Amino acid sequence: MAEKKEILDFIRREKENLLRKYHLTKIGLFGSFARDEQKAGSDIDLIVEFEPGTENLYEIKEEIRKVFQEQFHSKVDVCREKYIKPYYKEQILEDAIFI
Repeated sequence: MAEKKEILDFIRREKENLLRKYHLTKIGLFGSFARDEQKAGSDIDLIVEFEPGTENLYEIKEEIRKVFQEQFHSKVDVCREKYIKPYYKEQILEDAIFI
């Protein structure tokens, strides 16, 4: 099972490539891994935002998901900060670790 440090180290190491290749303005980790509450089978939750005018967002999110899924052999969810429901947004952003 992946560890928080491994995921954050990977993001740090690959950040410039991820930002450039996928037209991201930011990327972070949230959820159980960010809170150190992950269990076997926990998914990796990533929060991203894209440069204005970026097209094919669904496809890009799928590519990001696959990169992390292949790296960590875990289910990965990629969400945009812009579309987080207001009810959850404050808690998610409080937990999020942006790199």
